[in-house]
Amino acid sequence: MNDQNIKIKSIQGIPSNEVLNELLTLYTSVFEDAIVDFFMERISTKEDVVSIIAYKNEVPVGFKIGYRYNESTFYSWVGGVLLNHRKEGIAKQLAATQESIVKEKGYTKLRTKSMNRFKPMLILNLKNGFDIVQVYTNEKGQQKIVFEKEI
Repeated sequence: MNDQNIKIKSIQGIPSNEVLNELLTLYTSVFEDAIVDFFMERISTKEDVVSIIAYKNEVPVGFKIGYRYNESTFYSWVGGVLLNHRKEGIAKQLAATQESIVKEKGYTKLRTKSMNRFKPMLILNLKNGFDIVQVYTNEKGQQKIVFEKEI
């Protein structure tokens, strides 16, 4: 169900204030437990940051952000689609755009993490060819599922 009104914009490096505000609005809208300071620290200190925003009728409705994990691996860190725009194929478009960009940059592997409570993300990762490579419990007691995919 790809909507013809969806426009995808990619930003490499630290985003401008305008784009940062769009990303923050999306981030805090998608995640009820969003921590703005953590988001800002991560996006401004990681290497080779790539941010992708999906717009529907010029309004930001989804995003995906990642950065360099190591020489060969790109870490797909965070992303999501606003609740009333889910099931429109937007997350799939964001994932495909990210994969294309990082492949062009010379990365050979994509890595991401999720949690059991984000079932749609787990399903999307598996449908997109990711394998579960690790499961662990972090210092906050959250169980994390690590996915990787050769690209």
